[in-house]
Amino acid sequence: MSTIGYFGDSFCESRDPHSWCVLLANKLGHDITHWGKGGAAIWHTFMAYETMLMADTLPDTMVFCWTEPYRLYHPSVPLAKGAVPYPGPDQNLFKAADMYYVYLQDFRRDELAYKYALQWFDQHELPKAKDKKIIQMWSMKPFELTNRRCDITLQTGKFLDESMLEFAWGGKTPESGFKFDVTLANHMTIEQNQQWANKVYDELSR
Repeated sequence: MSTIGYFGDSFCESRDPHSWCVLLANKLGHDITHWGKGGAAIWHTFMAYETMLMADTLPDTMVFCWTEPYRLYHPSVPLAKGAVPYPGPDQNLFKAADMYYVYLQDFRRDELAYKYALQWFDQHELPKAKDKKIIQMWSMKPFELTNRRCDITLQTGKFLDESMLEFAWGGKTPESGFKFDVTLANHMTIEQNQQWANKVYDELSR
């Protein structure tokens, strides 16, 4: 059977039966071999792709859900600005991340590094995945925190230039007091998951 893999953050992480990831795989008749990772930075995707490329285990269909530029890479722990520390033996990890965001982070630097890395990956690395179906989209459209215009256009495979974060909100910004329901699959309602699965399926079918 053909395979599908999801690369990204919590917007493509849920394995619930009503998750858009499961619904899309069912519509395509594919087995899922890779999932998103909550709190992941784009470097998790780059490293997973490189490992699978070298091992010749890339899925037949690959769905890339690009997250925000401001996350720190750690192999097992999500580190984003304002992240709640996970229970663990080394809380110094979160102290170090907090100090980075307070004293060292530069949003503009993060955005440039993100833009250059993502465009290089799109134009020079993804083309190596010959005979694979590829679709790219945004979990969160970049530069939302600094209100700068996103001028990134991705060229390899299909490009769905929409933000799942905005889709879940129902607009550019959430209503006052909005909070994500952590019990929702991929931060979306059952209906939104169905709609997003249909949207991606239609784009892949064109």
